[in-house]
Amino acid sequence: MLGDCFSNANLDAAEFEQAKQELAAEHEANHKHQSEMTWELAHYNSYRDNMLGQAKMGDRDNVQNLSVEGLNGYRAANFFGDNMVVVGTGGVAHEAFVDACNQAFGTMQKTTSAPPVGELSVFTPSLMFVRDDEMYNSNVCVTYDAPSVTDPDYYSFKLLENVFGSYRINEHAEHLNEVKKQYNSMHALLGDLVDVTIHDSAFKSYSDCGIFGNYFLGNEVFTRQMNYCGVCLPTIYAHFMNDVEVIRGRNALYNKMMQGQNNADVNEEIGVQMIQQGRRIPRSEVAKRVAHLDAYHMKGLANKWFYDAEPCWTNWGPIETVSAYGSYKFFKVNTMSTVTNTHHSLYN
Repeated sequence: MLGDCFSNANLDAAEFEQAKQELAAEHEANHKHQSEMTWELAHYNSYRDNMLGQAKMGDRDNVQNLSVEGLNGYRAANFFGDNMVVVGTGGVAHEAFVDACNQAFGTMQKTTSAPPVGELSVFTPSLMFVRDDEMYNSNVCVTYDAPSVTDPDYYSFKLLENVFGSYRINEHAEHLNEVKKQYNSMHALLGDLVDVTIHDSAFKSYSDCGIFGNYFLGNEVFTRQMNYCGVCLPTIYAHFMNDVEVIRGRNALYNKMMQGQNNADVNEEIGVQMIQQGRRIPRSEVAKRVAHLDAYHMKGLANKWFYDAEPCWTNWGPIETVSAYGSYKFFKVNTMSTVTNTHHSLYN
């Protein structure tokens, strides 16, 4: 079935028009997927004109201009043998699987005559406000330049992602008298903000670049404070990091790797690893690479990548309290947070 889809796809014009209408409807529902859309905006804000900064579902204003001929041209330029990985997991007989792949995909071209795009992914520190006063809550994402999948710091950032972790007000704050006793500095910071309900840390790494950031969702009153939370701890960790948080983050990473994954997730993980790194990365290797990382190492990592760095701020929703400033210089001052926390005008 997969071979037939890739090798013999017949794009019917009527079905193509129907698919365009479905895509337009998905664009209209973007406001219902606030976290996903904010991360897309953050990618655009971080990479601007680069392909990596473009929306996954394309430009909504250009949907109606799509054509069967254009899509066939895209398939010819990108769907070829040297640009493809086929993954099979579970009870798979290797030789039989290889024979089936040769039979299913054998008619596809090995290479393409289309010239490679060859764009260099360059992180561009920016400030972007998408104001919508009809929304109930503000979405905030603060991102930093981060290593690619082949960088020596890649696994350190995987650990750092779990040190920050995720926050849900009903799980980590509303039933506690003192949130600062949770041994998570981000939770301690957010626990004092009574209407910040969601936080997620994410490390999104690619073949030649990456971004590390924190996403927040909360009442518009706390929009300034959410922006501050995105830059406060990354730079404070350059001065102070304790082993309690590192061990907690390491255990969280181990637990995630041990949790059951469905077949689609496993296949996708292996396929991405094969494309980006040329080999399968087993869980045991990931665990071994992070096992020796301690607080001293993580403090140096934060110093290298975050201290006095130039981040991107992406705000979407009822964000009048920050869009009124509109100055990157004002936001930049707040990246100089230290253990004395002398720069906190965004938080107050």
